Amino acid sequence: MMRIVSILLILVSFSLALAQEEGTTNPPQRERTIALPLEEYTAVLWAQSDSLEKEWGKSPASLAEAHARLERMLSPKELAKIDAMDSEDGMIRYHFSLGLGIRNAWGLWAGSALARHMQELGFTHPDEMSGTILETFWCKRHARDFRLEERATGYKKRREAEENRIARGQAAMRAGMMGLRFEKQDAPNVSIAVRHSGVRARLACPFRKGVFLTVYRQGRLGTRSVRMQESYVDPNGDGRPASQYDDFVHRGYGFDPTERDIRRMKPGEDSYTQGYYFDPADGKLHRIHVPEVNEVYSAVVTGDRAWFAGLTGGRLVGAGIGNQDRLTVPLPQDDEMPDLGIDGQSLLAVYTKTIYRLVDRTWTVVPSGGILLPRSGLPPRLCGDTIFFREEDDLSSSSRNRLWWLTMSEPLHLSVLDRDVGALAADGPDWHDVVSYCVTSDGDLWGCVGEHYLSNCLFRRSRDGNYSIAILRSSVRFLEEGWPKSQHAYQGAAVSAIAPLSDGAFVLAGRTGLYRLKGDELVQELAFDLDRPLVEVKERDRVLSHVTWRRQGDKMVKEVTEVVQKAPEKRRQVVSSVPWLPNNVLLLDDGSYFITADTWEGAYWLRQGEDGQWSCLPLDEGGPVVW
Repeated sequence: MMRIVSILLILVSFSLALAQEEGTTNPPQRERTIALPLEEYTAVLWAQSDSLEKEWGKSPASLAEAHARLERMLSPKELAKIDAMDSEDGMIRYHFSLGLGIRNAWGLWAGSALARHMQELGFTHPDEMSGTILETFWCKRHARDFRLEERATGYKKRREAEENRIARGQAAMRAGMMGLRFEKQDAPNVSIAVRHSGVRARLACPFRKGVFLTVYRQGRLGTRSVRMQESYVDPNGDGRPASQYDDFVHRGYGFDPTERDIRRMKPGEDSYTQGYYFDPADGKLHRIHVPEVNEVYSAVVTGDRAWFAGLTGGRLVGAGIGNQDRLTVPLPQDDEMPDLGIDGQSLLAVYTKTIYRLVDRTWTVVPSGGILLPRSGLPPRLCGDTIFFREEDDLSSSSRNRLWWLTMSEPLHLSVLDRDVGALAADGPDWHDVVSYCVTSDGDLWGCVGEHYLSNCLFRRSRDGNYSIAILRSSVRFLEEGWPKSQHAYQGAAVSAIAPLSDGAFVLAGRTGLYRLKGDELVQELAFDLDRPLVEVKERDRVLSHVTWRRQGDKMVKEVTEVVQKAPEKRRQVVSSVPWLPNNVLLLDDGSYFITADTWEGAYWLRQGEDGQWSCLPLDEGGPVVW
């Protein structure tokens, strides 16, 4: 039933888009989404299912009949566009519009007469069928051979290649499991009152008997990514792979709505970070102001000094606040706001293609090969001969917080995690969504990827480039039976934050609780019970469209009838769906824990009382402090 509901929803969206294209709707006044409870939503879609056959007609029985139907349905203007295309490749533009309608209304998912006919021709998947129908429609209009056997053979080879790729990925993940010892045991339960608004923390580190953290701010302009082109080099330095859609990075360019053009962003227009301090004395977060920097756009801690960079009097400056003294230094470039980074006790300034290190108040260039470097939401961190960047992209429809690293030994090369994992990328974790990572003293990279339990993974990349998996889909073993059922989603160990401890162990945190990992033993120390807040939801008016076709001469004309259903005035209270996703966990000197979350859920302080009971304090923001 849910598959059918999804199909109907997609088809309704297509109908609205097609109606808009033909001028039958007023786009600014349309409401494209329907805010309804699921049961009402389902009822609406099922009520509209009877109109599908009226809108599109019964499923054609053959490819020729499908072509004839398209010629009657499409407007002369649309047919002229197809006739003007140089090749059938141009028909891909219809895949998510006209193609969706073909797949759903003509029953390619449901074994219709047309689906059975296409299967007889060698096409097994609805995407293949609709693609073939559209491409051969172009061929028909241009008097070209349909090449059906060639197309079917090509699709079959691609299916087999994909099946083999997934099988190799599953085999690699199975072989890569570390085999941790973890037994579910009773652990103290802590209730977490999840916030739905709060600071968006990135870096968190112990500092001045409290915690220094950087808070992410979105800039005033929408970001635009820059094509990597030949900047991307594969891990062994042997070649430069052909650029694909994800070979782009955010590097300080944005779209100016006033100029209607893309340009380099000024400080404040791009995303930036500001320094905050958690003071255990009052249990609050405080934004840090420093007199030397009027507008702070980057902050970090190196050693015992907190650094802030930004604008003062129109000039880019940096200030370092230590326990005993203060430093003010000009930034190495005056044409760009850098990301401040960490090199042990030293400060880094990372620009588009250049990295600088501050030594004795003097900036020196760190050789980086002139490679285009991604902007980093977390401070760039130099570990040995490798500098890491955690890219930040919260404007796309799906998270793409990719982890890059620049290896500065010969041959110098830039790598990205979701490509470096090789076969492991085939089926499993969201390698492009890195929530937390750390690098050990022996050069091993540990990281947590994926926000959903089906894509959640704790992995290790050894210094020599070999991968192993500690936790996959909340389990320490490879699930031979497939993905876990939703009702068992978080009964294992779902972790998203990791930090090293002084004894060589790691502390981990996630939706299910807090853990300690040492060697091959994983122990749960606290169990979390998430108490999500109630939020008020104002339902929107919804527009129901009924489409019918009537014959006018030798053409079919579409008529759209709309009914506006008013939403109730009273707001509904629903449980917040905020995906609580820890991205920092710190063990403080007094044995308490400090946790931050990835998006808007803020920061939390977990303490054990004199009675041995644990409690969690969601942290409010107090007044600013001046350092």
